[in-house]
Amino acid sequence: MATVLLIILAAILSFLLTGAATWYAKRRGLLDHPGERHSHDVPTPRGGGAGIVLALFVFVMAGFAVGGVGAFRTGPFTALYVGIAVLALLGWWDDHHDLSAGFRFAVQLAVSIFLLSSFAKFGWVGNWVLGIAGVIFTAWMINLFNFMDGSNGMAAAQGLFAFAVLSWLFYLAGDISGAVLSLVLTGCCAGFLPWNLGKARVFMGDVGSLALGFAIAGLLVYGAGSGAFSLPVALMVMSLFLADGTLTLLRRILNGERWYNAHRQHLYQRIIARGWSHGGVLYLYQAINLVLVLPGIVIGVNHPDWAWPIALVMGLVLGLGWYLSITRIGVLAEAG
Repeated sequence: MATVLLIILAAILSFLLTGAATWYAKRRGLLDHPGERHSHDVPTPRGGGAGIVLALFVFVMAGFAVGGVGAFRTGPFTALYVGIAVLALLGWWDDHHDLSAGFRFAVQLAVSIFLLSSFAKFGWVGNWVLGIAGVIFTAWMINLFNFMDGSNGMAAAQGLFAFAVLSWLFYLAGDISGAVLSLVLTGCCAGFLPWNLGKARVFMGDVGSLALGFAIAGLLVYGAGSGAFSLPVALMVMSLFLADGTLTLLRRILNGERWYNAHRQHLYQRIIARGWSHGGVLYLYQAINLVLVLPGIVIGVNHPDWAWPIALVMGLVLGLGWYLSITRIGVLAEAG
């Protein structure tokens, strides 16, 4: 009962604050206009993800104010909150004024290093190789989530899926702090979705996508490092986004394109360009999560010896599906 109430409260607060962010975006003229590199056809306010971040920090500050709320007073999460705040501010500024890719990446790399350095203090990073791998993974997840936020409901629904699964994984491990924080973030994503589904009234914007990507990466690294769940299970949680985002990036690099430029070459964008609705693509991706990814995670948790083989097979299946799909669809949107 307490779990359901927590999610509902977070969802309501996120819904209301997203509405306020939408009103602000309209007043300031923060609009994404249709174009060859966008998947929408009407000018739409951006920056609604500020509602998700603000709702999270209302809970964080309330937790600090009320003693004993473990999820919001645990030392390791301090670096996570700092990183979320910094990236939300970076994204908010970028939603108002275009920032250079170099500056954005420098800040993302800095908060990733800060997070892993903090985790190392608790003994969760055994050596410098793991530390570097964790930094690279975190920085990539920040950008990956931003890249995959290009269709109505896509990023928020994936966030809802990831945080819901993480809350379950932390609960199984007896990590109540991680479970509660994941539940709050689940509710925050749920509260944003009504504004972004169907004919979107607002887009998440960088203020939301950068912060959520970092939050997911941070909780995955925290969980795998602390032993709450295994590394292959952690990788499976975001395997669908990892497959589409990473393979698209590699393809653009191999083609000599500027990978950091805006484009419509992710698989979900190609499917939309072929005539699918945003809702149809959203349902397809979440169906894959429920039919393929979630069962794989369950097997990996219940049979640890099978976790790596399941993760590798899942990666191969998703990679093959991506390759066959883009080969069939072809290139629909060039980008420099």
